[in-house]
Amino acid sequence: MELMFAGLAGLIIGLAGYFLTRERSLVGAALVPASGAITALVVWEVLTWLGAVLGLGWLAYDQGWIWWITLGATVLVVGVLAVTVGRRRKRDDDEFFDRLRHVGRARV
Repeated sequence: MELMFAGLAGLIIGLAGYFLTRERSLVGAALVPASGAITALVVWEVLTWLGAVLGLGWLAYDQGWIWWITLGATVLVVGVLAVTVGRRRKRDDDEFFDRLRHVGRARV
């Protein structure tokens, strides 16, 4: 049940990251929220297995550390992804349109 809440929290963080991105039209509507959900699910599962295999009690479901680490990693991944993908696509589009304008034909 906690895994579902972790995925939902990752999706909400991803939606917030998408709507806070300046180049929203270049990022895509589902990329950032989906990556937030996937990141939260993967980090939660890895921490759960680490807690079970290594016997780390502070990574139990009822402790706060698993939540803080999961949400922190999700915010970090979503923030980096939202900023870098938008900038990269804008730069690539500008470069492509510049080649089209000066050459008249793009080599693909």
